[in-house]
Amino acid sequence: MEKILSTSEGSVNTNLIGSIDSDNIIVLVPGLNGSLEYFNEIIPYLKDKYTIVALDLLGQGKSAKAKNDHYTIDAEAWNMLEGIARLKITRNLVIFGYGVGGLIAVNMAELRGFTISKLILLNTPANDKYADMDASSAVASIPLFGKLAKSPVKSAKFFDKNFDRSSLKNPKIVDNAANMVDHKTSKMLQKMPLDYLEEKALNKRLRAVKIPTLALFADGDQILTENGIKDAKASIGRVPDLQIEDIKGAGHLAMLEKPEEIAQKIIEFDETTVKKEENSED
Repeated sequence: MEKILSTSEGSVNTNLIGSIDSDNIIVLVPGLNGSLEYFNEIIPYLKDKYTIVALDLLGQGKSAKAKNDHYTIDAEAWNMLEGIARLKITRNLVIFGYGVGGLIAVNMAELRGFTISKLILLNTPANDKYADMDASSAVASIPLFGKLAKSPVKSAKFFDKNFDRSSLKNPKIVDNAANMVDHKTSKMLQKMPLDYLEEKALNKRLRAVKIPTLALFADGDQILTENGIKDAKASIGRVPDLQIEDIKGAGHLAMLEKPEEIAQKIIEFDETTVKKEENSED
């Protein structure tokens, strides 16, 4: 059930599926110019195992714009945590984020690591050199009625070159999500990951939070690109308690293209890894 909740940064749109008293709760965090609807394909494969909380970022989807145009990874992460608290969820969380949403998931762990048991990152950049990946194809050059007009070519870049978007429940899901973000807000959102990773690279952040992490990379990702994937793997490959797995034949939005496979990897990782007790006092 979708519900918009008031927060200190504005308000956050949430979609809660299942009981808040469940021992297994997964939080789904979207990337730039996306929305919680990006998780509609994967939710059926997760709902038997987890209570699901999907959220829209500030300035995206049905969430409000940030107060005073305060768009940072920290502000987005805190807004996610505040929205979850408003739902009165107190159990340890598994956090899944794709693209820049993965950075927000890591920052949630930096802010309140004791509430998070696992992190799953999909096609997330590790260094500022590749942190503008979503901006590279997400923004059209000509605004349409103040919104972001996206061409079919640009939308196609979010998927593997061979993926048939007509197979999706909503083939225009990328266009619809981007057109809900105005041009000014999009520019500010795109700056967030650059600032975050310029301050500290992802490998150093993951070493500090000490939370079991699964990093998934799709070989057909035209947004992060082959070079961005190589950079990320090289950067975070030696982080303790971190596993890297490849997704074959999928692009940046692999959870839309191969939802069952991504869900299976999430569940398997969650069931076979344990968070160290020393982190519980953070």
